[in-house]
Amino acid sequence: MTTNRVRKGVIRGRMAASGESYVVAARRMAVPRGAKAPDARTAAALRTRYWEPAESFDVPCPCGGTCAPGERCERCHATCRHAARVPGSRVDVEVWRDRYDCTGCANTYSFEVTLPDRPWGVVRTVPQRGGREPIVRVEVFEGVDHPDPPR
Repeated sequence: MTTNRVRKGVIRGRMAASGESYVVAARRMAVPRGAKAPDARTAAALRTRYWEPAESFDVPCPCGGTCAPGERCERCHATCRHAARVPGSRVDVEVWRDRYDCTGCANTYSFEVTLPDRPWGVVRTVPQRGGREPIVRVEVFEGVDHPDPPR
């Protein structure tokens, strides 16, 4: 019973983030039936990372309203569409990289955006023995693919 409730909660979270119907969100969301529910920060990072670009410019961007769509392409002067968002740094967990694709040609550009309320991971300080300096480690939330993972 709990597993089904958790699954429905995850699907409803995707619905709220993307504007999809329940059926569409459930089909696009691969949630194994035995999976444990992600915590709120992990769920927010997953919603920030994974979404489908809007079909038209008449509807709001499903990224959560933190993008700046509508820029003109320098080559063909068509409008660019927000296409993807990935973690944008190896050490700063609040930095994301947004990619915009031109709707008229193959031109693409990206830039970094800081989202302090939607980190993609957590920074942990590991104390060392013998009075040495502590080690700072960055851990990516489970399920968030990082293009250049921290070491």
